Amino acid sequence: MTSQLNTQTQIPRHSSQAGKPATAGLSATRLALQLYARVSPQKAGKLVNRMAFRPSRLSLPVRYEHWLDNTDSYTQLQHGARTIPVYSWGEGPVILGVHGWGGAGVQFGAWIEPLVEAGYRVVLFDAPAHGRAQGESTDLLEMADVTAHVSASVGGVRGVLAHSLGCIAAARAITNGLHTDYLAMLAPPVSLKAAMENLGRQLTLSPEVLAVHLELMEDRFGPSIWEKLNLETLCRGLNQPGLVAIDDTDTSISPDESQRVAETWAKADLLRTSGLGHHRILSSPMVMETVLKSLGRG
Repeated sequence: MTSQLNTQTQIPRHSSQAGKPATAGLSATRLALQLYARVSPQKAGKLVNRMAFRPSRLSLPVRYEHWLDNTDSYTQLQHGARTIPVYSWGEGPVILGVHGWGGAGVQFGAWIEPLVEAGYRVVLFDAPAHGRAQGESTDLLEMADVTAHVSASVGGVRGVLAHSLGCIAAARAITNGLHTDYLAMLAPPVSLKAAMENLGRQLTLSPEVLAVHLELMEDRFGPSIWEKLNLETLCRGLNQPGLVAIDDTDTSISPDESQRVAETWAKADLLRTSGLGHHRILSSPMVMETVLKSLGRG
């Protein structure tokens, strides 16, 4: 059963649209898909399926981008035919950051200084088709494989920080054999299936169009894909302690979804905030302090 560290932390509310498509662009996409669906729901579903594997890269410049030009170590990791940039700062046990869909490793920039000062080595990377990495498309199974590859390349990790859909990739990597003593999930969705249904709502897809997309997902990865990328399932197998951080004003991932994740992870603490939304939770001093204390370096 999860133990709750802080029931409510009131923080001045700010709107955060980082990482979201521009309103005008989203409206245009909705309209185009609706018109296309009238002609052929099947073709519209295939188009959605192609779009679902092509993340929008994080808009630059990013607040913490200067860290990328001031690394202690920079390497290029070969993953298949693509090159993955890996950045690190500090010395000591490794803390690995796993960004979300459409994000980049640099989004954990606020964590670098406090973790280094606490005696850790911070390792960040950009998944395929994200940040400065090569590629135009990827999927969560590949992101999980890359996470494990990066961990192995640095000799293993003491802790993992994951955000949004990156939480599913991190949990999948751990289930596949990545060893870590601690995992912090920030704003985790409950499953890939839920994320796809949320995408359908954002794009106002008809049930017929969404069904075509989901069927194509199963054709590509097999019907078990939904269980493989379901955090309620994955968290039941997690033996390490960790943290689930939820912001009550998150409009990208429902706080109720994240709550379900926390309830199925026996060794996880729960931290709730308010006013941070989906992205500012990444730079919350309270979240960082909670993680550092859990790691024993607070």
